Amino acid sequence: MERLIIAAVALHSFLLGGAMLLFPVSTLSFFGWSYSGTPFFPSQCGIFLVILGGGYVAAIWRRPFAWFLVGSKAVAVVFLLTHAAVGDPATTPLLLRTALLDGLMGIAVAAIVLRNIRAAGE
Repeated sequence: MERLIIAAVALHSFLLGGAMLLFPVSTLSFFGWSYSGTPFFPSQCGIFLVILGGGYVAAIWRRPFAWFLVGSKAVAVVFLLTHAAVGDPATTPLLLRTALLDGLMGIAVAAIVLRNIRAAGE
């Protein structure tokens, strides 16, 4: 089950990252963000998500990488909640939903890894 959950989180990052990398403006628009600048920064976000997904894949075989996943999700939640608190009120609902999703992914991975560590007596 641990590997399946981690694989699902990795797939999420790969799919979102690939969409941001290949279709940055369309992806932003799909999620409710307007963007009129050059596609460089949204594409940069995409490659960052793909790289994170690679780290998450490593967590399937190497448990210490699972803590990388949990940490990255915790940082994402703090980032998103901060922007929800001080940013454009129109984006607050999207930011809060995204923070919730990232938080749930991190909690799910942490819970299953801790359960498996305890069960193995590590």
